[in-house]
Amino acid sequence: MRLSCDGLLRLSIDELLSLHIEHLLSGVDTELAGAHSLSVKRCGRETVISGYTEWVSASSPAVSIGWDWQLQLSMSQQPFRWKRIGPPRTNVMLVYSAGGEAGWAKNLELLSTVVDALPWQNRLLLAVGLQSACV
Repeated sequence: MRLSCDGLLRLSIDELLSLHIEHLLSGVDTELAGAHSLSVKRCGRETVISGYTEWVSASSPAVSIGWDWQLQLSMSQQPFRWKRIGPPRTNVMLVYSAGGEAGWAKNLELLSTVVDALPWQNRLLLAVGLQSACV
């Protein structure tokens, strides 16, 4: 892993997968509630619950990966599910063993699969205070 002049950490997928990445913080977006205060007051309106989460490594320099999420209704046994929305935000640029870069679009695509493999949904239950709602 090396820090480049552009602020990105360049590392291979193997190096990234060998790092222990932990939850740093998560929150619920409050912008929608304030922006639509009149329409939210009406009964029976569909609402959107969404937010953000940030995960980091203990390494130095630290890997940082964040993404937006949305709570979606589900017709399965569980009343809702967490879904990552959009690509992750990060300070990581993946490189191949030969030294070439994945390119930003491919980088975000690969990092999305890494994010989706993390146990982030369970951590969000605690972080945004919904653990008691899922008994």
